[in-house]
Amino acid sequence: MADTLREKIIKHIVATLESYGSYVAIPAPEVFRGQELFDPDVDPLPVITVMPGVEEAERSRYGSTLCTMPVDISCLISFGENNPSELGEAVLGELITAALSSLPADAEDLEYAGGGILEYPDQMGQRTLTAGIVINVKYETDIGDPYNLTTT
Repeated sequence: MADTLREKIIKHIVATLESYGSYVAIPAPEVFRGQELFDPDVDPLPVITVMPGVEEAERSRYGSTLCTMPVDISCLISFGENNPSELGEAVLGELITAALSSLPADAEDLEYAGGGILEYPDQMGQRTLTAGIVINVKYETDIGDPYNLTTT
């Protein structure tokens, strides 16, 4: 079965994060889609997660559906001897830069919608932190046809 335009966009975002060649604060991350829970004692860190959200849609006056899909992207990383706040800000910057570095062919726009450090170390002495962003992906499909855009 063919992929929907939404699926093609999601695959492009994952591939962009996997192939981004300028990570410094996030050394050699493994990218996952649709998985939020990781065990730092078992799973190799850092990990980047991609979580597509529920989109909003509206009908255009040109016979198409305009969609805005939020995508949560986060990174779980061990901070070692680094200051967690400083590392978190560096991770945040790299997530923004990597996620927005390539516009998917079927998307009209990618926009940074917000982000920050989502989880600081806990009182149990945990040595990991999570930083994340939300991007909004704007794309268009034919009305009732998520696989195509033939009207423009």
